Amino acid sequence: MIGLPNKIVALFLIATSLTACGSGQNSVTRNFKQVTDGVEAQSSEIKLRNVLVVKSETGEGVLVGTLINVSDQTDQITAIDIDNTPAKLAATEYQLVKNQPIIFVGDSANADAAITGVSKVAGDRTPVTFTFAKASPVTVSALIVNGEGIYKELKRSMPVVVVLPSPTP
Repeated sequence: MIGLPNKIVALFLIATSLTACGSGQNSVTRNFKQVTDGVEAQSSEIKLRNVLVVKSETGEGVLVGTLINVSDQTDQITAIDIDNTPAKLAATEYQLVKNQPIIFVGDSANADAAITGVSKVAGDRTPVTFTFAKASPVTVSALIVNGEGIYKELKRSMPVVVVLPSPTP
């Protein structure tokens, strides 16, 4: 029969060995970087931050995110596809100049990209592909969120145009 002090030592050893994280610097939880709903990625020296898609009541999917070029060489966004559909861009080109972010949605928005007819629901993920003139294309699995709460009134660089039906005579 094991004495009380030996039981305490045995329980202590078992408890510490079962709860200790043996992965050290490679622990999955230690390397997890996503701190917002949006995802992060990088292509060459272009960093993508907080990329997600907001689905409006009308089914429009609006891109949210920020792209930052940290290279001395200027690059350019040539296309954005959301859910494998080319996004409608507000400008014909978006130059990625060193440390001058391209911001989709928000008080500092200087770009706009959206698609119509998003069939997926909030909580689903959808592929968003950014294509550049020099850097390799990058695809992220972006979360779709409903246009409510903090996403209800999106500040966009391109105002939304609502076409109302003409009155019948």
